[in-house]
Amino acid sequence: MTDSQQPDPLLEWNRLSRENAENAVVSSMFEASSEAIAPIESFVTWLLVGAAAVASFLLANSDNLVPILGERGFLWCGLLLAASCLFGLLAKAYLLKAEIGRRVGLAVASTFAAQLKIHEEVEEKIQEAARLRGVELETHIRMERVLSEFLAPMPALAKWLVARTLKKHAGNPQVGHLPRIKAMNRLGLFSFLQAVAFLIFMIVGFAAAAT
Repeated sequence: MTDSQQPDPLLEWNRLSRENAENAVVSSMFEASSEAIAPIESFVTWLLVGAAAVASFLLANSDNLVPILGERGFLWCGLLLAASCLFGLLAKAYLLKAEIGRRVGLAVASTFAAQLKIHEEVEEKIQEAARLRGVELETHIRMERVLSEFLAPMPALAKWLVARTLKKHAGNPQVGHLPRIKAMNRLGLFSFLQAVAFLIFMIVGFAAAAT
């Protein structure tokens, strides 16, 4: 490749700087979206407790309610409450996954930044000594070794899932945020279905009582 075909170092520096800044902004947006976990958790918990309480009331007073709602109406009310509770439990599961991902991500970010700062200070001294001796050294962190050591004590399923995720999203700088964002998407879906099932239960209950 001739000198005229080589990229301008200044242009390449500018491109990398913009790209890194854009990736950092996207990462901060993903982090900010995690703030939605707490209010969604409150809503899911409140509705789950309410549905369970109403279901217990229906079962305890079935003798009095069946003549009012009818057998079919009572059955549908029970099924809708069960569906609401099921969706609530699924939302809780994904909520737990998202919250664990958020906390682990914050812990890793803080400890990784501290270790990286220490490494950069030592790396600068090593590179200076290497220049004085006229040798070239590879001092960058080997992420493949870091991942290998981290996954070594993990079960085979965890290793497979991590390898699958890294392969699927190879080159994506936001790969660390994707599992949490997917969990939050599922959380939003099941919390919505939980609320819809409870709303339909109320409609069916009033309609059955009215007829």
